[in-house]
Amino acid sequence: MVSNYFKPLNILCIICYIIFMGVAFDSGMVDALVLFVSEHGGKPVYLSGKLETAEITGPDAQQPPIVAIRYRTSATVATIASASDVVESAASASSADTTKSSAVVEMKTMAAAASVDESSSLEMAFNSAAAEVTAKNEPSAVETVKPKLDNNKAAKNSDSDNTASALSYIDAISRNKWEFATLLDRYIVRYDDDTYIVLTIRPSLQKQLEEIINKYSTRIAVGIIQEPSTGEILAMVSSHRNQTLDIESDEFKTENWALKPTFPVASIYKIITGAAGIDTGKISAESSFIAWGKSYMKVWKAFARSHNGVFGRIARKVGRDVVAKYSNAFGFNKPFFFDLPVGKSLAELPHDQIKMGQAAAGLNRDFLVSPMHVSSIISTVLNRGKTMKPYLVDYVVRKNKVVFRRKPFQLAQPIKASTAKEIYKMMYGTTSNGTGKKGFGGYKSCPDLSKICGGKTGTLTGASPHYLFTWFGGFTKATGRDLCVVTLVGQQNHSGTKASSIAGQISYELYMKRHGKNTGTVAKAHRSGKKSRY
Repeated sequence: MVSNYFKPLNILCIICYIIFMGVAFDSGMVDALVLFVSEHGGKPVYLSGKLETAEITGPDAQQPPIVAIRYRTSATVATIASASDVVESAASASSADTTKSSAVVEMKTMAAAASVDESSSLEMAFNSAAAEVTAKNEPSAVETVKPKLDNNKAAKNSDSDNTASALSYIDAISRNKWEFATLLDRYIVRYDDDTYIVLTIRPSLQKQLEEIINKYSTRIAVGIIQEPSTGEILAMVSSHRNQTLDIESDEFKTENWALKPTFPVASIYKIITGAAGIDTGKISAESSFIAWGKSYMKVWKAFARSHNGVFGRIARKVGRDVVAKYSNAFGFNKPFFFDLPVGKSLAELPHDQIKMGQAAAGLNRDFLVSPMHVSSIISTVLNRGKTMKPYLVDYVVRKNKVVFRRKPFQLAQPIKASTAKEIYKMMYGTTSNGTGKKGFGGYKSCPDLSKICGGKTGTLTGASPHYLFTWFGGFTKATGRDLCVVTLVGQQNHSGTKASSIAGQISYELYMKRHGKNTGTVAKAHRSGKKSRY
């Protein structure tokens, strides 16, 4: 009887012990110092300050977006809870005043804190949409939390003798030399004599991506592999005239094509147009539109075959203003925040209905984007509509002690999870029987490669440089989970290598490596047997 009486108590003690140990191993709770980000001359400007009061602005207010720095400190749960309550209560007040809207405003990307430990570890994340979803299922204008600035205290925190500021760590990877650390099997950046920064890029994956791109003849080539659930960049390669940038060179940080928004977005933009139609409920994957003459085509097939006419009609049905809102929600026409400088992507929809339809189908050469931004768009779809901040800084070691470990941070949710799921399903059609079929077919050692991959292709001639550019933005399950794969190829004409071919090769090599097979001989035989394809 006694043992039965104490049995629930024992279980409770075990649970409490596990929770306690989890908190202990996590080395503290999470606080945040708020940083405003505005734009001046096309560049982000940072202002730091402590969140003391909060008010939710109206949808028409033009406020700068917010950046948060997350700290791993010894703050108590009560402190964090009280700070979070300020944000939540402000959101509730705004929701109560907006009686015409049936949507609930969610403040879910930011935690505010009262005090910051000088030896804290840090994380910067761009919060471009603290509140989302309006009535009619359209993306809302950005709503921001407005704090009182305490610049003296912020300066004291960032100028600590023991720990550098968050921006200093992130800025260091642009200024300081990258090098390979053999014992860690990672690339690092020396911050000072006692401190080094460990990057997210995996050397083996980086080398594999470089070797694949080097096998093809291209004028410009880019390859990015990203973890969509966290935002970390696992590999990033840039090549010009078959010369791949050395990851340890200064040019990798300054001349990297992956970071430059000089490429026409082409049919990748169909993801935005399709998302706008599905998210607002005006279309579905099974909706039919006139393709040519009196023939109709379903949306999923038009997506797989990249049919411009169908997506022009979708855009006109949805409306220019709605498509423009989703375009901005996906990050166009605003600063792109990354650990290395990335230029702003541009997409201004024309007011003329015919030109607007063409642009929404990806036929406007003035719609410019960077491969890194495309990777973010694809990762948003893979991550159930949640946009995570892409990053390179993994953790920081000072005097053999980890003082900072990056935590994934959600920036926004431009589309609902159900919309992302529907687009994700449509992506399978591209590789199975659409415009990406050739790039993912013909691998005898993996005949089902196209069925474990998906994406969207794009083709359009650019102005600077003046090449024909092909895109592939999608995913592969070759490693057992979804990885975002983005490739871009610039050629003088249609006869060269296509981006989907490189993406297919990447997926194939990852699949063969996972299954412990020799990829070199098989891959070479595949290419030689299909030479006419490239």
